[in-house]
Amino acid sequence: MTLTLAHGVETPKLAARSTAEGQISVRDLAVRHGSNPVVFSGVSFHIERGETVALIGANGAGKSTLLKCCLGLMAPANGEVRMSGQPIGGLGTGALRRLRGTVGFVAQRHNLVVRLSVLSNVLHGTLAANPGPGAWLHALASSTQRERAMEALERVGLAHLALKRADQLSGGQSQRVAIARALVGGPRFIFADEPAASLDPAAGEEVMQVFMRVARDTRTTLVFTTHNLDHALTYAERVLGLYERRLALDAPAVSLQTGGLRDLYN
Repeated sequence: MTLTLAHGVETPKLAARSTAEGQISVRDLAVRHGSNPVVFSGVSFHIERGETVALIGANGAGKSTLLKCCLGLMAPANGEVRMSGQPIGGLGTGALRRLRGTVGFVAQRHNLVVRLSVLSNVLHGTLAANPGPGAWLHALASSTQRERAMEALERVGLAHLALKRADQLSGGQSQRVAIARALVGGPRFIFADEPAASLDPAAGEEVMQVFMRVARDTRTTLVFTTHNLDHALTYAERVLGLYERRLALDAPAVSLQTGGLRDLYN
């Protein structure tokens, strides 16, 4: 299958670009799962700072795997991932930890600590940049960290619920707390894996709107996976599509139509 843009123009080839802070460069990436067939290979793309990118494809296409490679949680069989110009595969433990401190992650399930308050859950987001013994107690006691957490909650419209227990929140509110937790460290990047998939349509739209507003206001590079093609076209500036173990689509969202994207799921 050859995917084309809405105007009949074939998917553009990757252009050579320089790397810099807040940018992501993936070159000729390939992943294998043990002795299983290749998950994907030859994947290359470049994302500019502040870009909002949707990653789509059928179940098993490798969307979550690609995010894990970008997060340094999975080593590829071939190729390279650079974040802010740094090759993830060549970083030592300390350097990789510092780089991860510039990254926020939001999962499909919010993974909040339900017995803690909303504010305490957001403070957990400071630990990536400040690991080590006593980091949690420091985060709780630090007025600076608490101010940052409240600012993050303000951005997602939940500052008024700061002292509420997490198990008293709706699904949409819980996911917005997860976004605030990802924001509190002032990340250059946010990766979100199916952030609206477990929510009802109204709550899902609300969560995606929060993502877009935050990414725009902070110039944060945002990459999210989704099965919702309307979300991909509405909330992303650009769409990447995995199909048959390769990157079959890389195009501006405004040039695409929902009907054509369904070919990725056949």
